[in-house]
Amino acid sequence: MTRGVAEHLPFPDAAFDLVVSTTSFDHWEDQRAGLRECARVLATGGRFVLADQFSAWLAPSLMIGGRGRARTKGRASRMLAEAGFGSLSWHGLGLVIVKAVSATR
Repeated sequence: MTRGVAEHLPFPDAAFDLVVSTTSFDHWEDQRAGLRECARVLATGGRFVLADQFSAWLAPSLMIGGRGRARTKGRASRMLAEAGFGSLSWHGLGLVIVKAVSATR
């Protein structure tokens, strides 16, 4: 087993065709750095799937200690684009605030 944190993934560049993160994104210390790392270890044309809490209902939480966090689809989409991801496709998961986005590198 290999351990690491999203901001410093212990893998070489372009090592994976698929990277998946489920319900940990909100806990990443630096979400932007973590997304850049996910893009780095993903091969060109690879897919990234991110499932977490993304909802306009969470926007007020950004004012109380959540500044800089991606808790809405709009903010997460901007962060993903900044990290080099494209072809974003959002999916509801049957829960009010949990959604998934798939993207390509």
